[in-house]
Amino acid sequence: MEYGRFRELFTSLSDGIIVMDPNRSIVYTNPAAVRMTGWNLNDTVPYCRYCQERQLAPGEQRCLLAQERDRSYFESQLPTRTEGWVTVGMSRTFLMPQNDSRIRDMVITIRDVTLEQQEEELRLTRRLTYQTWKVQEEERKRLSQELHDGVSQSLYAVNLGLGHLAKHIDTPKLSAKIRELQQQMDTSIEEVRALSKTLYPAVLYSLGLVAALQTFAETMTNTNLMVSYITNIPSDTQVPPETAVHIYRIVQEATHNAVLHGRADFVVIQLNQENDIITLDIHDNGIGFRPESQDFTGYGLRNMQERARAIGSPFSITSHEREGTQIHLVIPMSWRKTLPSSNAKQLP
Repeated sequence: MEYGRFRELFTSLSDGIIVMDPNRSIVYTNPAAVRMTGWNLNDTVPYCRYCQERQLAPGEQRCLLAQERDRSYFESQLPTRTEGWVTVGMSRTFLMPQNDSRIRDMVITIRDVTLEQQEEELRLTRRLTYQTWKVQEEERKRLSQELHDGVSQSLYAVNLGLGHLAKHIDTPKLSAKIRELQQQMDTSIEEVRALSKTLYPAVLYSLGLVAALQTFAETMTNTNLMVSYITNIPSDTQVPPETAVHIYRIVQEATHNAVLHGRADFVVIQLNQENDIITLDIHDNGIGFRPESQDFTGYGLRNMQERARAIGSPFSITSHEREGTQIHLVIPMSWRKTLPSSNAKQLP
């Protein structure tokens, strides 16, 4: 009875178990190990990639786990019967010798860590992405301030100088030229200010997300484009800056894509709240596209997807040819749980 339960346990384990003699011939293995490697009873187990390539000192065994008795675990790649490789974590022990024999079979437990490595690589990539965003926002802020305090002020000073010069010139032709230069300078000043706001929307940090999106819609609206902003969220609703900036950048990216790629002339931004959920919808009347015919790995789309993931929201995009595009996010207001009670009262 005990033997049957013991065998059932080894057969049902998700980790692979290989028992091999000193010649590396398999004397026992379980189904998980066979699935991972393809090696079966009486097969000779090849050395892992590390052991195949490592330099040996005189008298050392090729197998690291057999050589270093104090080492009970390490990760490497095992060759499979199909001439491939599988990345595994390996732990080792030795069976007690039978009868009067001094030979001890080695037991290796193997676990496929390919998925774990992929998940770890994904976590590292996301951490790097989030850190990159942080650096980008800091650099945007620096450039925005430089444009506002440096370039913009310099252009304004030159414009004042042109105005002062115009008062001392009586030649009509020259006066007209100065007025033309002043108009060009006014245009340049407005362009620099607009660029400064795009790089770093100061209103986002001073008045909050709701007001910043309203300002964004007003700024984007012109004779060729109408951007409508609809919300049921009071302007004093507190959204943490690290969340607000992701929402703002998603709206910014989606709107620019609608205009540049979708050739839209009407964009609707809807930001609504119900209980502890904020929904964001951005839809346009552009030319749309067929998702199956598009490359969905573009930087802009990946950026929006990663930003949505960073704030705990799924990212949904739907589009049809000549019917525009719609982006939908559902953002949990998880920060409410961490706000002090004095601040929590200010939320609707």
